[in-house]
Amino acid sequence: MRAQQVELPVIVRSEVGKGAARRLRAAGQIPAVVYGRGMESLPVTVDAALFARSVRETAWFSTLLKLRVEGAGVEDPDPSVMIVAVQREPVWQRPLSIDFHRISLQEKLHTHLPVIHINQSPGVRVGGILEQLAHEVLIECLPSDLPDHLEVDISGLEIGDSLRAKDLTPPPGVAILTPADEVIIVVAPPVRLEEVAPTPVEEGAVVAEVAEPELVRERESKE
Repeated sequence: MRAQQVELPVIVRSEVGKGAARRLRAAGQIPAVVYGRGMESLPVTVDAALFARSVRETAWFSTLLKLRVEGAGVEDPDPSVMIVAVQREPVWQRPLSIDFHRISLQEKLHTHLPVIHINQSPGVRVGGILEQLAHEVLIECLPSDLPDHLEVDISGLEIGDSLRAKDLTPPPGVAILTPADEVIIVVAPPVRLEEVAPTPVEEGAVVAEVAEPELVRERESKE
């Protein structure tokens, strides 16, 4: 499934710095910057609620965006961009700042693409454990060929089987740059807990007696 270019309005901001950023976040805005392609960096703000509705978190770095820049003195009012970095808060993981990078629709780009498994593994049905070791792969393609994600069919995986990057089938125009032998998914054998046998007591060993509670001793002495 190819990703659709998402339109996202942003507003040029004149204030920069930590204090200004805190005020923007308190007002429901995300500080951001647009840079690249030989142009000056442009500080902007993004509405946090609109960003959350427009760009899925799982596809932040694989979504092609068309910014609608509002503000004076804008060199490129409608740049095509990709998200290259998102700073998050440590607890709730909400975005604190975003870096947008300008791209050309006529030049190939490199980006990481989510890998999603589909169907059910017969190995898992009989107790195997599905482990996805890589959740994304590096690809190269034109922005117009950028898929939303890559799907991998696990319906043929038995216990002990694995799928590697070379087993992925990208759509036309997309090349996978991740090393071919990198393991993406494996069906591991079920974990069996071994019974812990009691430690045998060697002949002649002295076994320490467990001391009786002091309260019991006192009662016996009175009787």
